[in-house]
Amino acid sequence: MIDKEIIIKNERENDGQTIFLYYDDIAGMYMAFGQSAYYATMVTDPYMSYSEAIQMPVALLRREHVLSLRQSLNRVEHAVRSYYRFSMRENVGKAGYERWANGIITRHGQIAKYT
Repeated sequence: MIDKEIIIKNERENDGQTIFLYYDDIAGMYMAFGQSAYYATMVTDPYMSYSEAIQMPVALLRREHVLSLRQSLNRVEHAVRSYYRFSMRENVGKAGYERWANGIITRHGQIAKYT
């Protein structure tokens, strides 16, 4: 089970260079939230959504997405079927994040009102 509080803490303290991935055993996919999701889109093309429970954009990553990250980035930590922590080669920072996140939120809101 993914710990919501750990996700929020990690993203609040994200150094502008780290991608945290969390494994969801029910879906069989990794997920990245907030800035981690933003940084992941710079390397691969995951499915994007918005987590109402965590109030952050969420990237859903299939196996090929994780392989792209593994080939392109420095892996800092890894626990099998639990989580990954990657480090970008350069500090990206928050430049562009707010605009990107607002786009995700807007698309999510448009879809949510029809479901």
